[in-house]
Amino acid sequence: MHVRWFPVSALGVVLALAAASSSIPAGAAHAAPHGVTAQAHAGIESAMAAYNAALNGGDTAAVLPLYIEGGVFMAPYSQSFVGKEAVKVAYDKVFAELKFDVKFNIAEIVQMAPDWAFVRTNSAGTTLHHSTGKTTSEANQELFVLEKGHDGKWRIARYSFSPTNPPSS
Repeated sequence: MHVRWFPVSALGVVLALAAASSSIPAGAAHAAPHGVTAQAHAGIESAMAAYNAALNGGDTAAVLPLYIEGGVFMAPYSQSFVGKEAVKVAYDKVFAELKFDVKFNIAEIVQMAPDWAFVRTNSAGTTLHHSTGKTTSEANQELFVLEKGHDGKWRIARYSFSPTNPPSS
């Protein structure tokens, strides 16, 4: 197990929780709230739009630059994929089987520190399963933890999702 320590104090945790009250509520994703700078808001929205496009495009090469080097992809019913090489393998497998046509809706953005934020999204659309040729409805809730790089771009540090559609019988 790899443990990465971040300098967090009890006060920092309290402030991060308080920041949640100034996060973007559902339906208000275009207004930068108090606590999220307009520049951060725009950069985070841009990163999320790029991820949505890369996912729908089935393009691992477009997904990878959206992750930090030590990024982690956590899919349901699977072990975590840690680091860009593991993330690449995961997305290659996903895209070999699935073709997405989904739209992400930002429900919440919380900037926890100048270079760290989380984004809660909901997505819905359809997924074509190459192995069966069937298209199914797709709906998920997602949590992204983003880190702002030295170049000012926000990238995915951690990404986890869970389906919101009931399992098909």
